[in-house]
Amino acid sequence: RQPGGRCRGARVPQMHSTSFGVSDKLQSELQRACGGAAVGGLQIHIRNETFELGETLPTVSVPALLKAAITPLLDERAPCYLLLSLQSEWALASWVPDAAGVRDKMLYSSGREALRKAFASLGSLSYEAHWAGKGEADVEALFAAPTEEKATLALMTGTERMALEDAKATAVEAASGKVSSASLAFPLTAAAATALT
Repeated sequence: RQPGGRCRGARVPQMHSTSFGVSDKLQSELQRACGGAAVGGLQIHIRNETFELGETLPTVSVPALLKAAITPLLDERAPCYLLLSLQSEWALASWVPDAAGVRDKMLYSSGREALRKAFASLGSLSYEAHWAGKGEADVEALFAAPTEEKATLALMTGTERMALEDAKATAVEAASGKVSSASLAFPLTAAAATALT
């Protein structure tokens, strides 16, 4: 892609990587929620490239009650993120409806990773979903997803699980800018060891 490229003679604005801030009110609420306060979820919007708190949801114990609490927050034209908590586990749902504007869709798509990183300093996300229609907003399925992952892990050999964990650690290091090579170990014969010294 060429920055500042041309389209039918008009200048196309240069695209750049967006850096998102976190409002003080949202940061405070995130810390409160991760500190054990009774919070069932947070609705988060992006305004002026800053994550801002929309609504705070009450704590509930079953997915059906959580779905009832979030349904009124899902506006068919306005995207948002929902950080949801159920029985001490957190999930991130991106609500980006089909009727939302293209700019909003791009903004919320690029902001998801930044929000995940902002939350990661305070807690861990066990689940994640992207919803484009109210029919997709299934809280029960959202919180059940890792159960399938755990079942898959149970079917893996120890070596496969170690390789998967190593791949995840390498991905985390790469995302943070520090990459160290994974070490490999091969059997070495005595003659080869002598030749190397």
